[in-house]
Amino acid sequence: MVNSTSLINYWDIVEAIVKSRGRNLQRYHYFEKFWESLQEGSQLIFLQAPTGSGKTEAALTPFLRSLICDKREWHSLIYVLPTRSLVFNVFHRICKTINACKSFFNKPKKIIIDYDYGGFTPFKAFMEGDITVTTYDTLFYTSYGFRSYGHHFLLSMGKIAGSLIILDEIQLLQDTWWYSLSLLPYHIVNLVVFGATLIIMTATLPKLLIEEVERSLRLFEVSQEIKYSWTSVETDPSKDIIRRGKLNVDISNGRLSDSILDIGMNHEKPMLLIFNTVERATEAYRQLMKNGYNNVMLLHSRLISDVRKNRESFFETNPFNRDLIVVATQVVEAGLDYDFKTVATEISPIDSLIQRIGRCARKSDGIALIFKDLEQTKHVYPQIVIKETEKILDKHSLAESVKNVSVAFSLVNAVYSKDIVEELKKEVSDELRGALSFIKTFPTNKIFKRRDLFNEQAQNILRLGTEIKCILLPQEIYQRILEDMRLSEKDKIPVELSFNQAINLLNQNTLSLSIKRVSKGSEIPALKHQVNDKEIYLLFSLAFSATDSDDIIIEIIKHDNLFKAIKYQGGIIYPFIINPSSYLFEEDYHLGLVKPYEKTAGM
Repeated sequence: MVNSTSLINYWDIVEAIVKSRGRNLQRYHYFEKFWESLQEGSQLIFLQAPTGSGKTEAALTPFLRSLICDKREWHSLIYVLPTRSLVFNVFHRICKTINACKSFFNKPKKIIIDYDYGGFTPFKAFMEGDITVTTYDTLFYTSYGFRSYGHHFLLSMGKIAGSLIILDEIQLLQDTWWYSLSLLPYHIVNLVVFGATLIIMTATLPKLLIEEVERSLRLFEVSQEIKYSWTSVETDPSKDIIRRGKLNVDISNGRLSDSILDIGMNHEKPMLLIFNTVERATEAYRQLMKNGYNNVMLLHSRLISDVRKNRESFFETNPFNRDLIVVATQVVEAGLDYDFKTVATEISPIDSLIQRIGRCARKSDGIALIFKDLEQTKHVYPQIVIKETEKILDKHSLAESVKNVSVAFSLVNAVYSKDIVEELKKEVSDELRGALSFIKTFPTNKIFKRRDLFNEQAQNILRLGTEIKCILLPQEIYQRILEDMRLSEKDKIPVELSFNQAINLLNQNTLSLSIKRVSKGSEIPALKHQVNDKEIYLLFSLAFSATDSDDIIIEIIKHDNLFKAIKYQGGIIYPFIINPSSYLFEEDYHLGLVKPYEKTAGM
């Protein structure tokens, strides 16, 4: 144990972290370049390094040192991920890091670590605490005051403004139209303008995105006659030799779904199989279990929160499992630090593909198998991007990309040219103009105006479309609700649940669905319920009584139309109730909401 905190340097902390994870310290040159940039006052740093090269430890260390040495330089640390799917994994990883520091340095003694991904709990801290793990959606909706305590719109911005914010793998926000990445540079500028220190941490960031962030920041500097400091730090292959196993890459014309039994029999484990859809991932899980593979985990975004949390936590509590097969979707592309011997994946956009194969051979040798049947990408990824990716697929370049950031950037920039990006944005030009009119002018007196979460502009400040929250109720509660609905003509019925029951359901039994476009004719069969020969949507409402702050009102609200239900704040304030027949199990094992847009036998 180190007794004198005055003697602690950055490398002492990194060594404590890596030793607690059973690894040896490697002094990467880029770590010191990054730390020097922070010490020199850079407010925005692009930290570019390959997967598995310690970016997370490099980024966490300055904040941890400030806590250990009792010289806090930032209000808090906010760690931001593209999806909520790996929030729990990173949360547990940081908890272990803090415990390592406490064991080695006996500090920090008192620290609050939390995760916040926009849940329904009435007492959510809204990113309070010393360290918070969150998502991009939660960060921006909170910082702009759309998610606030009553009308205290600026309360959260005050916390965020003095924080060190780590933006992890922002390019994975990419959507069909380059919508999120068109807005992101201006969000980044706003955070810098309001006084946050930003670390944009990536292995595969397109050059176009870096240039747009720089251009946006310079335009603001000119308009406000102020200067901001920013820099880019990346690995130097001659100085930063990334210690990882040798990765072999094999590219096949076939389908991954046709080869999983062959892969399971002939390749080493632990093994990761990555599919582009929940449906194919679930079918692969079932096929493996049917053929005698018992140590198989299914991981995707449509599992209820408590189940997803437990499965993600496995990777931090079980550092190596020799027989493990993980079947997953895109959710494993960022934040999953596990040494898979074999990774097999369907083809995806080049930046996504590099992230996927980067899960392999992190410590020991391994093989990545890429199946490039383009049919497996339809209705998931922009075909123009997939076709450009297919053109440049090369097993030697891909194998090199996971340890040489220059090779990775070269591949990414070859796909995301200016012409390709402009083509992607054409379809949403009007929506982009509307969102940018709010984001670019927010640092003016607009910050004092009333927020309206339910107007179209507010809902589209990061993603185009609607993300709706859903809840899976226990069968006995669900059947009781249906019976009460059959006996009542009212649009709202009370539910007999204790406050703790309701809160536990909201914390443990929710999931999210993303809908690209919502129109008056939109339907989601998995959220429809049969009551008195009618199909209806049900919302779960929990609120404080207007007359007594200690009294909780729990009601079920019915709608005959999805569009109306969403306009009523369904999925935003009130989660949609899932039809249990649509949420699948294999015996007691959760498969999740596999086909939300298809009717099931239980309808």
